[in-house]
Amino acid sequence: METARHNLSSRATFTQYELDNPFDEGQFRYVAKGVYTNGPRCNQPCVCKWFKTGAVYEDTYFEKDLKAVDKAQEIIDTWNALNISNTIHLNRPEVWVFDRDSRRPGQKTLTEPFINNYTKFNSNSGWACSTDGWCEVMQALSHFSYHRSGGQLVLCDLQGGMLSRGRGAVLTDPVIMSRSRSYGVTDLGSDGISTFFFSTAVPPACTCF
Repeated sequence: METARHNLSSRATFTQYELDNPFDEGQFRYVAKGVYTNGPRCNQPCVCKWFKTGAVYEDTYFEKDLKAVDKAQEIIDTWNALNISNTIHLNRPEVWVFDRDSRRPGQKTLTEPFINNYTKFNSNSGWACSTDGWCEVMQALSHFSYHRSGGQLVLCDLQGGMLSRGRGAVLTDPVIMSRSRSYGVTDLGSDGISTFFFSTAVPPACTCF
């Protein structure tokens, strides 16, 4: 089963209002909502994300973000193959560049499909939600990533939503914290891994639906 969720489009539009007034933001990026204008996702909503400071044109920031997505996809594919829970999908962003005739010519963004009913499942500091079974699943996935890697990394800061027709959950903006600290600005290294496990409890035996 294909668990990566792609743009399936090469163009989108974002109003100036949306770009000037991002509907969401994280510690390092702003998020604006737009609409795909071609391909199988034509007229469907999408988002673009850009760094808050100093990185709107630099390749290395985006390369490390995509490296974290690649590693997260590898972990999620391994998890899904074990049939522990319903399928977990992952948004696969692409680096897109604003047109020359736009008000942001040459600025790079990460573009990906929009996620409805957005939920934060856990954080990189050890916090975890407790509202439903998916909270347990995602916390278990973080612990799974640590043990599967021999303690070298942890997949965390898991957030996303539910896909329609019972197709499982979809995640975005995964954080990989690693001993090598090689997965971008959100990779807090060994100290981050220690903080995550100091603050979080081992998840209970979930129903693994």
